[in-house]
Parts: sequence; C-alpha cells; structure tokens
Amino acid sequence: MPKLEQFEIKKYWQVFSGLKPIENKVNHDQVLPVLYNSKLDSSVLNKIWFLADIDDDDNLDFEEFVICMRLIFDMVNKNISSVPDELPDWLVPGSKVSLIKERKKREQIENADLPPKKEIKVDWYMSPEDLNQYEKIYSSCAKLTDGTLTFNELSTKLSTKFFNISKTDLNKVWSLINPQNLPSIDRDPTFYFIHCLRQRNDLGADIPTTLPNSLAEVCNKKQVSYDLGSSNPGTKRKEIVRKTDNLHDNVPSSNTESNSKNVSTNDNDIKEKYAYLTDDQVANMREQLEGLLNYKKNEKTQRKSNLYKSINISSITDDLDNIEQQVEVLENYLNNKKHELQSLQAEIN
Repeated sequence: MPKLEQFEIKKYWQVFSGLKPIENKVNHDQVLPVLYNSKLDSSVLNKIWFLADIDDDDNLDFEEFVICMRLIFDMVNKNISSVPDELPDWLVPGSKVSLIKERKKREQIENADLPPKKEIKVDWYMSPEDLNQYEKIYSSCAKLTDGTLTFNELSTKLSTKFFNISKTDLNKVWSLINPQNLPSIDRDPTFYFIHCLRQRNDLGADIPTTLPNSLAEVCNKKQVSYDLGSSNPGTKRKEIVRKTDNLHDNVPSSNTESNSKNVSTNDNDIKEKYAYLTDDQVANMREQLEGLLNYKKNEKTQRKSNLYKSINISSITDDLDNIEQQVEVLENYLNNKKHELQSLQAEIN
C-alpha cells in the first residue's frame, strides 16, 4: 500500500477547507456528502469514521480527516479489500500516537469486562410509539398508485436514517418480509421491514431466517385476482374494492346511489402527476388499471344478463371511459419514456 504523498495531503486539504471547518474540525454532517459520494456500504463508512476519529469527539480535525479520506480512497480504488481493524503505523500522525495507545488500553479493559456475546433476537412487537414513527417514514416515501413501496424507495429512505445497516442487511430483510418476491409491498409489511432493520441498526440484532407464524399471513398476501370465475365472487369483489380504495383516486370509483361524478383527466395534469415514475412503475400501474378495466367490462356483461337486478349502467360506462383514458395516457407516457431512453443511448454511443 503506497504511503501518503505531499500532493495527496494538499488535495485532502482542499476538500477539508471546502467543508468550512469550525476551529479546524468538521462534524459528521459536514463530511456526509463526501462519504456518500464514495458509494461504499454504510457499515464500511462507519468503521472508517471510527478509526479516523482517534480522540472520539465525533469530529475530525485535518489529520483525522486525512486518515478518513485515505481509507476511503483505498477502498474505492481496491488497494485494500477491507477496512483494517487497526490503523497502520504509517497512517497514524505523530501527534496522535499517544491517543492510539490509550484507545487500545481502553478497549482491552472494556473487552475483558464484557460477558460472552449473546445472540440478540428481533422483537416483533411494535409499540404505539414505534407505529407512529414508522407511519411517518411510510408517509414520506414515494408510493406506487396502489399505495405500495418498492425496495429501491425504501432502501434509499432508510439508508439515510440507519447508518449501521448494510446492503446485505437490506436484502435479507426484504426477502424475509417479502417471501413471494413481489416488486412492491404494502403498508403492514413495510412497518415490519422498518422495525426489523431498526433493531439491526440500534441493537445489532440478528436477522432471522423465517417469520413468526403470526406474521406469515400478513407478509404472504397474494396479488389481487380479477378472475370472475372464482367460486366465491363475493370475496373477490371485496378484495377488488379494497385494492381500488388504495389507488388514491387515480382510478375513479362508481357510485350506485347517486349520479356518477365527472372526473377530469387532463393529459398534462396526469403526466405531471406521474412524472416521478420509472418505466417499470408505469408498466406496473398500467397492468393494474388494465386488470381493473377488464374486470369492469366483465362485470358489465354479467350484470346485463341478470335482469332482476337494477344497476346504474351509465355509472359503469363512465368508469370505463375514464379508465380507458388513463390507460391511453399512461401508454403515451411510457412510449415517451422509451423514446427518451433511446435518445440517451444514441448519445452515449
């Protein structure tokens, strides 16, 4: 591993100065953009910060900042495969040698007094305070039209809150609470996803390999089926109603007790509303709307044959027209996205 060079120290000084240190020190929030730009795992960055913060004051002076930056660059450039448990002698500044010795003695004493490490299990009980906190996180996330959240959205949000979890932890917990490997999960599994990761972050709890039986039903929900051939159509109808209630008014609902409300489907408003969606999210939303459209069409056909039932045909027709318009707008939006992608690929080539 190459030693520190003078030009390297000058480069780190420029970065350090740009962070606007106070009394020759920068705190974690000031250094955070530099840490995230490295794209290293949060667990790796936490270990680097601990090694660099030799005086344990949660701040870095310039000498400590140099240590932090050098370890980050060595990891990014693959000069080292992992963060060392201790700083190499050549990286320890002369003014910090005594502090390093004191830290080692302190760690030896602390480790000698510690009892054997016990396995910490995840406690799945969520208190009202926990639920309130998780609700805030859930509300702050960008959801799909059915109210569900993707792995990318959740992992990005939680990585800024839980600094002691790694990408491996995120993947393990996602697989645990999403055994069907669905592209997105709804509110209840989301809460358990956050709850498990929080205990992993705060307590170092081990991630279990299986869910308790009491949670299996919550996390094994199946996708809503629009098949009218089911032996229990009443149950299917209830599932569909619950599903459409979560679409946040993106799909207009029918009203059999009063005249159907006119819903504005201005193309520009819809495009602006869905501007944050990726191609996969648009395709997923389109699939759901088409499924609901087919259901409505089949429902209309079936109810026509049941003459003894009085229904509001105009209400269903209005729903079909509105849904068809939204599907068309989404198709146009998806095509525009594809053209943009092709243009970018052409520019790259």
